[in-house]
Amino acid sequence: MAKNPRYWSEKSETLSPEEYREVQNKAFLREFKYICDNSLFYKEKYGALGLETGDIKKLDDLKKLPFTTKLELRNSLQACPPLGKHIATSIDKVVRIYSTSGTSGTPTYIGLTRHDLDVWRECCTRGLWATGMRPHHIIPEVVGTFFVGAAYGDAIENLGAAHVPIGIGATDRLITAIQKLGANFMNVTTSFALYFIDACQQRGVNTRSLNIKGFMVGGEPGGGIPHIRNRIEEAFGASVQEVMGNGDMIACIWAECEQKKGMHFIAQGMCYPEIIDPDTHEVMEVREGIEGELVYTSLNRECQPLIRFRTGDHVIVTQTSCECGRTGYGIRCIGRMDDMLIVSGVNIYPLAVKEIVSSFIPRVTGEILIQLDEPPPSVKPPMKIKVELGEYPGEQQELKKAIDASLREKLIFRADVRFVPMGSLPKYEYKSRLVEKAYEKK
Repeated sequence: MAKNPRYWSEKSETLSPEEYREVQNKAFLREFKYICDNSLFYKEKYGALGLETGDIKKLDDLKKLPFTTKLELRNSLQACPPLGKHIATSIDKVVRIYSTSGTSGTPTYIGLTRHDLDVWRECCTRGLWATGMRPHHIIPEVVGTFFVGAAYGDAIENLGAAHVPIGIGATDRLITAIQKLGANFMNVTTSFALYFIDACQQRGVNTRSLNIKGFMVGGEPGGGIPHIRNRIEEAFGASVQEVMGNGDMIACIWAECEQKKGMHFIAQGMCYPEIIDPDTHEVMEVREGIEGELVYTSLNRECQPLIRFRTGDHVIVTQTSCECGRTGYGIRCIGRMDDMLIVSGVNIYPLAVKEIVSSFIPRVTGEILIQLDEPPPSVKPPMKIKVELGEYPGEQQELKKAIDASLREKLIFRADVRFVPMGSLPKYEYKSRLVEKAYEKK
Protein backbone atom coordinates (compact mmCIF):
# COMPACT_ATOMS: atom_id res chain seq x y z
CA MET A 1 0.00 0.00 0.00
CA ALA A 2 1.13 3.57 -0.66
CA LYS A 3 3.12 5.22 2.16
CA ASN A 4 2.21 8.74 1.07
CA PRO A 5 -1.60 8.89 0.82
CA ARG A 6 -1.34 10.97 -2.35
CA TYR A 7 0.56 8.38 -4.45
CA TRP A 8 0.65 4.65 -4.97
CA SER A 9 4.33 4.76 -6.00
CA GLU A 10 5.71 8.09 -4.81
CA LYS A 11 9.27 7.44 -5.96
CA SER A 12 8.26 6.63 -9.54
CA GLU A 13 5.52 9.23 -9.88
CA THR A 14 7.61 12.16 -8.57
CA LEU A 15 10.91 11.58 -10.39
CA SER A 16 12.89 14.69 -11.24
CA PRO A 17 13.61 15.22 -14.97
CA GLU A 18 17.15 13.88 -14.48
CA GLU A 19 15.96 10.81 -12.55
CA TYR A 20 13.21 10.17 -15.09
CA ARG A 21 15.72 10.23 -17.95
CA GLU A 22 18.03 7.83 -16.13
CA VAL A 23 15.26 5.37 -15.28
CA GLN A 24 13.85 5.41 -18.82
CA ASN A 25 17.29 5.18 -20.45
CA LYS A 26 18.41 2.13 -18.43
CA ALA A 27 15.12 0.35 -18.99
CA PHE A 28 15.17 1.09 -22.72
CA LEU A 29 18.68 -0.25 -23.33
CA ARG A 30 17.88 -3.43 -21.42
CA GLU A 31 14.60 -3.91 -23.27
CA PHE A 32 16.04 -3.07 -26.68
CA LYS A 33 18.68 -5.80 -26.38
CA TYR A 34 16.03 -8.27 -25.22
CA ILE A 35 13.81 -7.43 -28.20
CA CYS A 36 16.60 -7.70 -30.74
CA ASP A 37 17.61 -11.08 -29.29
CA ASN A 38 14.12 -12.57 -29.07
CA SER A 39 11.63 -10.95 -31.46
CA LEU A 40 11.59 -12.39 -34.99
CA PHE A 41 9.51 -9.41 -36.10
CA TYR A 42 12.16 -6.88 -35.12
CA LYS A 43 15.06 -9.07 -36.23
CA GLU A 44 13.57 -9.08 -39.73
CA LYS A 45 12.50 -5.43 -39.61
CA TYR A 46 15.86 -4.08 -38.49
CA GLY A 47 17.86 -6.60 -40.49
CA ALA A 48 16.24 -5.37 -43.70
CA LEU A 49 17.39 -1.85 -42.80
CA GLY A 50 20.91 -2.90 -41.78
CA LEU A 51 20.33 -1.79 -38.18
CA GLU A 52 22.27 -3.52 -35.40
CA THR A 53 21.90 -3.48 -31.63
CA GLY A 54 25.14 -1.57 -31.26
CA ASP A 55 23.78 1.31 -33.33
CA ILE A 56 21.47 2.27 -30.46
CA LYS A 57 23.42 3.43 -27.40
CA LYS A 58 20.97 5.69 -25.58
CA LEU A 59 17.33 6.69 -25.42
CA ASP A 60 17.95 9.65 -27.70
CA ASP A 61 18.88 7.17 -30.45
CA LEU A 62 15.29 5.92 -30.45
CA LYS A 63 14.44 8.44 -33.18
CA LYS A 64 16.78 6.53 -35.52
CA LEU A 65 14.42 3.57 -35.44
CA PRO A 66 11.37 3.19 -37.71
CA PHE A 67 7.84 3.22 -36.37
CA THR A 68 5.74 0.12 -35.78
CA THR A 69 2.18 0.29 -37.12
CA LYS A 70 -1.08 -1.45 -36.30
CA LEU A 71 -1.15 -2.91 -39.81
CA GLU A 72 2.24 -4.51 -39.19
CA LEU A 73 0.91 -6.12 -36.02
CA ARG A 74 -2.13 -7.48 -37.84
CA ASN A 75 0.08 -8.87 -40.59
CA SER A 76 2.39 -10.35 -37.96
CA LEU A 77 -0.51 -12.11 -36.24
CA GLN A 78 -1.81 -13.44 -39.53
CA ALA A 79 1.60 -14.71 -40.62
CA CYS A 80 2.44 -16.41 -37.35
CA PRO A 81 -0.62 -17.24 -35.21
CA PRO A 82 -1.58 -17.16 -32.44
CA LEU A 83 0.48 -14.21 -31.15
CA GLY A 84 2.48 -13.11 -34.16
CA LYS A 85 6.11 -12.73 -35.12
CA HIS A 86 6.44 -9.98 -32.53
CA ILE A 87 6.16 -12.45 -29.65
CA ALA A 88 9.49 -12.44 -27.82
CA THR A 89 9.07 -15.38 -25.47
CA SER A 90 7.88 -18.96 -25.53
CA ILE A 91 4.13 -19.38 -25.87
CA ASP A 92 4.38 -21.66 -22.83
CA LYS A 93 5.14 -18.59 -20.68
CA VAL A 94 1.90 -16.84 -21.70
CA VAL A 95 -0.65 -16.95 -18.89
CA ARG A 96 -3.32 -14.57 -20.23
CA ILE A 97 -4.56 -13.40 -23.64
CA TYR A 98 -6.70 -10.32 -24.23
CA SER A 99 -8.24 -8.85 -27.36
CA THR A 100 -8.43 -5.23 -28.42
CA SER A 101 -11.98 -4.02 -29.02
CA GLY A 102 -11.41 -3.81 -32.79
CA THR A 103 -13.04 -0.38 -33.06
CA SER A 104 -10.48 0.65 -35.70
CA GLY A 105 -10.40 -2.66 -37.58
CA THR A 106 -9.77 -6.34 -36.93
CA PRO A 107 -9.11 -7.10 -33.25
CA THR A 108 -5.55 -7.96 -32.29
CA TYR A 109 -4.59 -10.43 -29.58
CA ILE A 110 -2.38 -9.46 -26.67
CA GLY A 111 -0.44 -12.07 -24.72
CA LEU A 112 0.90 -11.52 -21.23
CA THR A 113 3.40 -13.54 -19.21
CA ARG A 114 3.24 -13.59 -15.44
CA HIS A 115 5.90 -10.86 -15.44
CA ASP A 116 3.84 -8.76 -17.88
CA LEU A 117 0.78 -9.15 -15.66
CA ASP A 118 2.78 -7.86 -12.70
CA VAL A 119 3.87 -4.81 -14.71
CA TRP A 120 0.32 -4.09 -15.89
CA ARG A 121 -1.04 -4.54 -12.37
CA GLU A 122 1.45 -2.06 -10.92
CA CYS A 123 0.82 0.55 -13.60
CA CYS A 124 -2.96 0.23 -13.40
CA THR A 125 -2.82 0.49 -9.62
CA ARG A 126 -0.94 3.78 -9.90
CA GLY A 127 -3.73 5.02 -12.16
CA LEU A 128 -6.54 3.86 -9.87
CA TRP A 129 -4.90 5.52 -6.88
CA ALA A 130 -4.40 8.80 -8.76
CA THR A 131 -8.12 8.93 -9.57
CA GLY A 132 -9.09 8.57 -5.92
CA MET A 133 -9.74 4.84 -5.54
CA ARG A 134 -8.83 3.52 -2.08
CA PRO A 135 -8.94 0.20 -0.17
CA HIS A 136 -12.30 1.02 1.45
CA HIS A 137 -14.05 1.27 -1.91
CA ILE A 138 -16.29 -1.40 -3.42
CA ILE A 139 -16.04 -1.36 -7.22
CA PRO A 140 -18.44 -3.08 -9.63
CA GLU A 141 -16.59 -4.02 -12.84
CA VAL A 142 -18.70 -3.74 -16.00
CA VAL A 143 -15.90 -4.07 -18.57
CA GLY A 144 -15.99 -7.27 -20.65
CA THR A 145 -13.42 -9.84 -19.54
CA PHE A 146 -12.08 -10.37 -23.08
CA PHE A 147 -10.89 -6.77 -23.46
CA VAL A 148 -7.78 -5.29 -21.87
CA GLY A 149 -9.91 -3.02 -19.69
CA ALA A 150 -10.62 -6.11 -17.59
CA ALA A 151 -7.01 -5.87 -16.39
CA TYR A 152 -8.20 -3.16 -14.01
CA GLY A 153 -9.79 -5.92 -11.95
CA ASP A 154 -6.32 -7.18 -10.97
CA ALA A 155 -5.33 -3.64 -9.98
CA ILE A 156 -8.48 -3.11 -7.91
CA GLU A 157 -7.61 -6.19 -5.87
CA ASN A 158 -3.93 -5.21 -5.72
CA LEU A 159 -4.94 -1.83 -4.30
CA GLY A 160 -6.92 -3.61 -1.58
CA ALA A 161 -10.39 -2.57 -2.68
CA ALA A 162 -13.32 -4.96 -3.21
CA HIS A 163 -13.72 -6.04 -6.83
CA VAL A 164 -17.22 -7.04 -7.96
CA PRO A 165 -17.20 -8.51 -11.51
CA ILE A 166 -20.53 -7.69 -13.18
CA GLY A 167 -19.94 -7.63 -16.95
CA ILE A 168 -21.54 -5.74 -19.83
CA GLY A 169 -25.28 -5.85 -20.49
CA ALA A 170 -26.38 -6.43 -16.90
CA THR A 171 -27.70 -3.04 -15.84
CA ASP A 172 -30.36 -4.35 -13.44
CA ARG A 173 -27.82 -6.64 -11.80
CA LEU A 174 -25.43 -3.69 -11.50
CA ILE A 175 -28.00 -1.47 -9.81
CA THR A 176 -28.93 -4.24 -7.38
CA ALA A 177 -25.27 -4.91 -6.59
CA ILE A 178 -24.65 -1.22 -5.88
CA GLN A 179 -27.66 -1.01 -3.60
CA LYS A 180 -27.12 -4.29 -1.73
CA LEU A 181 -23.33 -4.16 -1.42
CA GLY A 182 -22.93 -0.43 -0.91
CA ALA A 183 -20.69 -0.19 -3.96
CA ASN A 184 -19.27 3.32 -4.06
CA PHE A 185 -16.78 3.69 -6.92
CA MET A 186 -17.15 2.96 -10.65
CA ASN A 187 -14.60 1.97 -13.29
CA VAL A 188 -16.38 2.42 -16.64
CA THR A 189 -16.19 3.96 -20.08
CA THR A 190 -17.47 7.51 -20.41
CA SER A 191 -20.28 6.19 -22.61
CA PHE A 192 -21.37 3.78 -19.91
CA ALA A 193 -21.48 6.52 -17.27
CA LEU A 194 -23.81 8.57 -19.50
CA TYR A 195 -25.83 5.48 -20.41
CA PHE A 196 -26.16 4.61 -16.71
CA ILE A 197 -27.72 8.00 -15.94
CA ASP A 198 -30.49 7.33 -18.45
CA ALA A 199 -30.84 3.69 -17.35
CA CYS A 200 -31.41 4.74 -13.74
CA GLN A 201 -33.95 7.40 -14.73
CA GLN A 202 -35.87 4.86 -16.82
CA ARG A 203 -36.05 2.55 -13.81
CA GLY A 204 -37.09 5.28 -11.39
CA VAL A 205 -33.78 5.07 -9.51
CA ASN A 206 -32.44 8.31 -8.04
CA THR A 207 -28.79 8.37 -9.12
CA ARG A 208 -27.79 10.29 -6.00
CA SER A 209 -29.34 7.60 -3.79
CA LEU A 210 -26.72 5.13 -5.06
CA ASN A 211 -24.04 7.00 -3.07
CA ILE A 212 -21.31 6.52 -5.67
CA LYS A 213 -18.35 8.70 -4.67
CA GLY A 214 -16.09 8.41 -7.69
CA PHE A 215 -15.96 7.51 -11.37
CA MET A 216 -12.76 6.47 -13.11
CA VAL A 217 -13.62 6.73 -16.80
CA GLY A 218 -11.56 5.57 -19.77
CA GLY A 219 -11.54 3.33 -22.82
CA GLU A 220 -12.41 6.25 -25.10
CA PRO A 221 -11.85 10.01 -25.23
CA GLY A 222 -14.44 12.31 -23.69
CA GLY A 223 -14.25 12.00 -19.93
CA GLY A 224 -12.28 15.22 -19.70
CA ILE A 225 -14.80 17.32 -21.63
CA PRO A 226 -16.15 19.76 -18.99
CA HIS A 227 -19.82 19.45 -19.92
CA ILE A 228 -19.69 15.66 -19.99
CA ARG A 229 -17.77 15.51 -16.72
CA ASN A 230 -20.21 17.95 -15.11
CA ARG A 231 -23.24 15.94 -16.20
CA ILE A 232 -21.91 12.76 -14.60
CA GLU A 233 -20.74 14.54 -11.45
CA GLU A 234 -24.02 16.38 -10.97
CA ALA A 235 -26.10 13.26 -11.58
CA PHE A 236 -24.30 11.14 -8.99
CA GLY A 237 -22.68 13.71 -6.70
CA ALA A 238 -19.37 12.00 -7.50
CA SER A 239 -15.92 13.03 -8.71
CA VAL A 240 -15.07 12.03 -12.29
CA GLN A 241 -11.44 11.48 -13.29
CA GLU A 242 -10.07 10.12 -16.54
CA VAL A 243 -7.51 7.44 -17.45
CA MET A 244 -6.06 6.21 -20.72
CA GLY A 245 -3.96 3.28 -21.86
CA ASN A 246 -3.34 1.29 -24.98
CA GLY A 247 -4.29 -2.33 -25.48
CA ASP A 248 -1.09 -3.21 -27.31
CA MET A 249 1.10 -1.52 -24.70
CA ILE A 250 -0.36 -1.27 -21.16
CA ALA A 251 -3.98 -0.99 -20.03
CA CYS A 252 -3.28 2.21 -18.06
CA ILE A 253 -0.53 4.68 -18.92
CA TRP A 254 -2.12 8.04 -18.04
CA ALA A 255 -4.31 9.00 -15.09
CA GLU A 256 -5.93 12.20 -13.90
CA CYS A 257 -5.35 13.40 -10.35
CA GLU A 258 -7.74 15.41 -8.18
CA GLN A 259 -6.71 18.64 -9.94
CA LYS A 260 -8.45 17.40 -13.13
CA LYS A 261 -6.16 19.29 -15.50
CA GLY A 262 -5.28 16.35 -17.72
CA MET A 263 -4.02 12.79 -17.36
CA HIS A 264 -0.52 12.37 -15.91
CA PHE A 265 2.00 9.95 -17.39
CA ILE A 266 2.30 7.30 -14.67
CA ALA A 267 4.11 4.42 -16.45
CA GLN A 268 7.67 5.41 -15.54
CA GLY A 269 10.02 2.47 -16.11
CA MET A 270 7.34 0.56 -18.04
CA CYS A 271 6.98 2.41 -21.33
CA TYR A 272 8.34 5.49 -23.06
CA PRO A 273 5.97 7.95 -24.75
CA GLU A 274 6.80 10.23 -27.65
CA ILE A 275 4.55 12.80 -29.28
CA ILE A 276 5.16 13.18 -33.00
CA ASP A 277 3.92 15.53 -35.68
CA PRO A 278 1.58 13.21 -37.64
CA ASP A 279 2.59 14.83 -40.94
CA THR A 280 6.36 15.22 -40.62
CA HIS A 281 6.80 12.36 -38.09
CA GLU A 282 9.25 14.53 -36.17
CA VAL A 283 9.38 14.12 -32.38
CA MET A 284 7.92 17.19 -30.68
CA GLU A 285 9.34 18.77 -27.56
CA VAL A 286 6.92 18.31 -24.67
CA ARG A 287 5.47 21.64 -23.62
CA GLU A 288 2.03 22.88 -22.73
CA GLY A 289 -0.27 23.24 -25.72
CA ILE A 290 1.50 21.03 -28.26
CA GLU A 291 -0.63 18.55 -30.21
CA GLY A 292 0.41 15.37 -31.96
CA GLU A 293 0.20 11.60 -32.18
CA LEU A 294 1.23 9.37 -29.28
CA VAL A 295 3.97 6.82 -29.93
CA TYR A 296 4.96 4.17 -27.36
CA THR A 297 8.03 2.01 -26.76
CA SER A 298 8.00 -0.93 -24.34
CA LEU A 299 10.46 -0.75 -21.48
CA ASN A 300 9.52 -3.84 -19.46
CA ARG A 301 7.58 -6.36 -21.55
CA GLU A 302 8.30 -10.04 -22.18
CA CYS A 303 5.63 -11.34 -24.54
CA GLN A 304 4.94 -8.76 -27.27
CA PRO A 305 7.24 -5.76 -26.74
CA LEU A 306 6.87 -2.94 -29.26
CA ILE A 307 9.23 -0.21 -30.38
CA ARG A 308 7.89 3.16 -31.51
CA PHE A 309 4.33 1.93 -31.88
CA ARG A 310 2.08 4.53 -33.50
CA THR A 311 -1.13 4.54 -31.51
CA GLY A 312 -3.23 6.82 -33.71
CA ASP A 313 -4.22 8.78 -30.57
CA HIS A 314 -4.17 12.54 -31.15
CA VAL A 315 -3.37 14.30 -27.88
CA ILE A 316 -2.70 17.76 -26.51
CA VAL A 317 -0.32 18.44 -23.61
CA THR A 318 -2.32 20.17 -20.88
CA GLN A 319 0.37 20.63 -18.22
CA THR A 320 4.02 19.99 -17.44
CA SER A 321 3.72 20.54 -13.68
CA CYS A 322 0.94 20.01 -11.16
CA GLU A 323 -0.02 20.90 -7.60
CA CYS A 324 -0.35 17.17 -6.83
CA GLY A 325 3.43 16.73 -7.11
CA ARG A 326 3.38 14.18 -9.92
CA THR A 327 6.08 15.02 -12.45
CA GLY A 328 4.63 13.07 -15.37
CA TYR A 329 3.26 15.62 -17.83
CA GLY A 330 -0.47 15.74 -18.49
CA ILE A 331 -2.41 15.14 -21.69
CA ARG A 332 -5.93 15.02 -22.98
CA CYS A 333 -6.91 12.84 -25.95
CA ILE A 334 -8.64 14.81 -28.70
CA GLY A 335 -9.54 11.76 -30.77
CA ARG A 336 -8.16 9.00 -32.93
CA MET A 337 -6.32 9.85 -36.12
CA ASP A 338 -8.45 7.38 -38.09
CA ASP A 339 -11.63 9.13 -36.87
CA MET A 340 -10.50 12.48 -38.27
CA LEU A 341 -12.68 14.11 -40.91
CA ILE A 342 -11.57 16.79 -43.37
CA VAL A 343 -13.98 19.60 -44.24
CA SER A 344 -12.71 22.11 -46.82
CA GLY A 345 -9.15 21.31 -45.83
CA VAL A 346 -9.79 21.62 -42.08
CA ASN A 347 -9.14 18.61 -39.82
CA ILE A 348 -12.15 17.89 -37.60
CA TYR A 349 -12.44 15.31 -34.82
CA PRO A 350 -15.96 14.08 -33.98
CA LEU A 351 -15.18 14.45 -30.28
CA ALA A 352 -14.43 18.16 -30.79
CA VAL A 353 -17.85 18.55 -32.41
CA LYS A 354 -19.47 16.78 -29.45
CA GLU A 355 -17.62 19.05 -27.01
CA ILE A 356 -18.95 22.21 -28.63
CA VAL A 357 -22.51 20.88 -28.93
CA SER A 358 -22.34 19.77 -25.28
CA SER A 359 -21.68 23.38 -24.26
CA PHE A 360 -25.37 24.01 -25.07
CA ILE A 361 -26.59 21.61 -22.36
CA PRO A 362 -29.37 21.65 -21.05
CA ARG A 363 -30.97 22.93 -24.27
CA VAL A 364 -29.52 19.80 -25.88
CA THR A 365 -28.51 16.50 -24.27
CA GLY A 366 -25.01 16.58 -25.77
CA GLU A 367 -25.62 13.47 -27.88
CA ILE A 368 -24.68 13.85 -31.57
CA LEU A 369 -24.40 11.74 -34.69
CA ILE A 370 -22.44 12.99 -37.70
CA GLN A 371 -23.93 11.75 -40.97
CA LEU A 372 -21.53 10.97 -43.80
CA ASP A 373 -22.94 10.83 -47.33
CA GLU A 374 -19.61 9.65 -48.77
CA PRO A 375 -16.71 7.57 -47.41
CA PRO A 376 -14.37 9.54 -45.10
CA PRO A 377 -12.18 11.38 -44.47
CA SER A 378 -13.31 14.13 -46.88
CA VAL A 379 -16.70 15.66 -46.12
CA LYS A 380 -18.46 18.14 -48.39
CA PRO A 381 -19.74 21.13 -46.42
CA PRO A 382 -22.02 21.61 -44.71
CA MET A 383 -21.40 18.65 -42.40
CA LYS A 384 -24.72 17.08 -41.42
CA ILE A 385 -25.01 16.62 -37.66
CA LYS A 386 -27.94 15.14 -35.78
CA VAL A 387 -28.25 16.80 -32.37
CA GLU A 388 -30.51 15.48 -29.63
CA LEU A 389 -32.75 18.12 -28.08
CA GLY A 390 -32.83 18.58 -24.32
CA GLU A 391 -35.89 18.81 -22.12
CA TYR A 392 -36.09 22.62 -22.45
CA PRO A 393 -34.59 23.50 -25.85
CA GLY A 394 -36.29 26.86 -26.26
CA GLU A 395 -36.71 28.32 -29.75
CA GLN A 396 -35.18 25.73 -32.06
CA GLN A 397 -34.30 27.92 -35.03
CA GLU A 398 -32.36 30.28 -32.78
CA LEU A 399 -30.66 27.30 -31.14
CA LYS A 400 -29.67 25.86 -34.52
CA LYS A 401 -28.13 29.18 -35.58
CA ALA A 402 -26.21 29.41 -32.30
CA ILE A 403 -24.75 25.90 -32.61
CA ASP A 404 -23.92 26.37 -36.30
CA ALA A 405 -22.16 29.65 -35.47
CA SER A 406 -20.20 28.15 -32.59
CA LEU A 407 -18.97 25.26 -34.75
CA ARG A 408 -17.98 27.68 -37.50
CA GLU A 409 -16.17 30.00 -35.10
CA LYS A 410 -14.29 27.37 -33.06
CA LEU A 411 -13.68 24.57 -35.56
CA ILE A 412 -13.76 26.64 -38.79
CA PHE A 413 -16.22 24.55 -40.77
CA ARG A 414 -19.80 24.89 -41.97
CA ALA A 415 -22.37 22.64 -40.31
CA ASP A 416 -26.00 21.74 -40.87
CA VAL A 417 -27.45 20.89 -37.48
CA ARG A 418 -30.59 18.77 -37.56
CA PHE A 419 -32.46 18.28 -34.29
CA VAL A 420 -33.91 14.94 -33.23
CA PRO A 421 -36.12 14.22 -30.18
CA MET A 422 -34.56 13.63 -26.77
CA GLY A 423 -33.69 9.97 -26.28
CA SER A 424 -33.83 9.09 -29.99
CA LEU A 425 -30.09 8.72 -30.67
CA PRO A 426 -28.54 5.37 -29.76
CA LYS A 427 -26.85 5.00 -26.37
CA TYR A 428 -23.86 2.73 -25.89
CA GLU A 429 -22.70 0.78 -22.85
CA TYR A 430 -19.12 0.37 -24.08
CA LYS A 431 -17.85 2.99 -26.52
CA SER A 432 -19.74 5.77 -28.27
CA ARG A 433 -20.13 5.97 -32.01
CA LEU A 434 -20.31 9.53 -33.19
CA VAL A 435 -20.37 8.92 -36.95
CA GLU A 436 -23.10 7.33 -39.06
CA LYS A 437 -22.08 6.00 -42.49
CA ALA A 438 -25.28 7.03 -44.24
CA TYR A 439 -23.73 6.24 -47.64
CA GLU A 440 -23.80 2.52 -46.77
CA LYS A 441 -27.61 2.66 -46.46
CA LYS A 442 -28.20 4.15 -49.92
